[in-house]
Amino acid sequence: MSARTLRFSCAAAACCAVLLSGCGRHAGGEDESTTAADPVVAVETRAIESRTFEDLVTAPGQWRSGGENVLVAPFGATLDSLGPRIGDRVAAGQTVGWLVTRESEAALRGAELLAREARDEAGRAEARRALEIARRDLVRVPLQARRSGEVVRRSAEPGAQVAEGAEILCTVASEAVVFEAHVPAHDAARIRPGQAARILAPGRPPRRATVQRLLPAASAADQTALAWLAPDSLGATPELERFGSAAIAVGAPRRGPGVPDSALVEDDLTGALRIAVIGADGRAHWRVVTVGAGADGWHELASPALPIGTHVIVEGQRGLPDSTRVKPAS
Repeated sequence: MSARTLRFSCAAAACCAVLLSGCGRHAGGEDESTTAADPVVAVETRAIESRTFEDLVTAPGQWRSGGENVLVAPFGATLDSLGPRIGDRVAAGQTVGWLVTRESEAALRGAELLAREARDEAGRAEARRALEIARRDLVRVPLQARRSGEVVRRSAEPGAQVAEGAEILCTVASEAVVFEAHVPAHDAARIRPGQAARILAPGRPPRRATVQRLLPAASAADQTALAWLAPDSLGATPELERFGSAAIAVGAPRRGPGVPDSALVEDDLTGALRIAVIGADGRAHWRVVTVGAGADGWHELASPALPIGTHVIVEGQRGLPDSTRVKPAS
């Protein structure tokens, strides 16, 4: 074989080797170097579940008195004593304090003055008799609560001179305490008496309540309507003026697909909500979603329609590129 023929044969063999090498890389779609550049990311997942949801209107508010019982002085007198403090409970007919009539109070003060100014034994003896009579004839009248309730205000203290009809004590019955919710004006038309609600306050368990009434006047200052919510059970009287929030159910409960809140990611540019769904190919695929009502860490999945049991990523999805290969944690 000539040298020229040998050189041609070697070049042809080299070309065949290159072609075969290329076929080996593309025949399977990915070679070892491509696989190494496509890492698998460990993530945590949850499945889409069928859950119960209901439409809620949320509103801030505070506990108020829906009706007060005011204890007044039946006549002009001196308040001799007053027992209950703010927050104490009193029963109907309970004696809460004592009044001393002004006439008998004046007689006692006169006798005391006479005793102080007596200069001889005869004068002191006369003053002692007058003082005994004044103390014996001192007219003390009991103050009694007309209704049971919790003391929310003390308007006078022992030793004070009170006029006839002056307020001394104010109580509120448990059934008269309501939660006054400031409902946004655009939601006011959805509120109806009888709707169920939950009242939430920091550090307190949720309290079930019912919409009692919707006040006709809206607040011009904050553009809200006022709704009174009555607690379903009497229990301990809520602390008046304490702030909280109300969640009022404005629709019937329904079953539907739910997605965990931890799976929802808000797009920084568009504000759209997205979830990362694990496909049959073992890759994460981002889907824009619309959600409805929320409850207990889940939101109703309004769109798109995804089958119950579809796995979504709840941890490790932030910043994850679309179509990334993932491995759910066991």
